[in-house]
Amino acid sequence: MSSASLAAPILRSLKIKTGAVKRLVREREVYILELDKQRERIETLRNKEGVEGADIRKQNEVLEETLQMIPYMERRIREAMQDLENLVIASKKDDTLVVSELCDADEAIASAKQALPDTKEAKQALPDTKEAKQALPDTKEAKQALPDTKEAKHAAGSLA
Repeated sequence: MSSASLAAPILRSLKIKTGAVKRLVREREVYILELDKQRERIETLRNKEGVEGADIRKQNEVLEETLQMIPYMERRIREAMQDLENLVIASKKDDTLVVSELCDADEAIASAKQALPDTKEAKQALPDTKEAKQALPDTKEAKQALPDTKEAKHAAGSLA
C-alpha cells in the first residue's frame, strides 16, 4: 500500500477532529452568551411588577441548566482537543500529509486552549456553580424539575 493511500484516512480523520474541536468551542461560546441573556431575563422579571415567583424560579432553572452545560462542554473540548493533538503528533511523522490541514488543526487546538479557563481570571469570569445553586430555591419542586434520567443525559449529550 502506498503512503498516499495511508494518508487519506489520516487526512479525513484530521479534518473531522479539527471540525469537532472548532464546533465544540463555538458551542461553549453560545452557552456563555445564553448565560448572560438568561441572567438579563431573570433580572428583568425581578424588576417587573406582577410577575409570579414561579416564573422567576422556572427561569432560574433554565439558568442552572445552562450553567451545568459549560463545564460539560469544557470537558468535551478537552477530550476532543487531546484526540486532535494526538493525531497531529502522529500525522507530523507522515511527510505525505497536506501542511494546510495540520495548520488548521494547530489553530483549532490553540483556539480550544484559549477558550478553556486555565487561568485564575478566566475561572473568575464564569460563575461558580455553588453561588448559582445558592441563588436557586432549594425545594423538592425545583430539584424535580431538573431531569436526572438516562433520556435527559442522552438528550444533553446529543446537544453537543
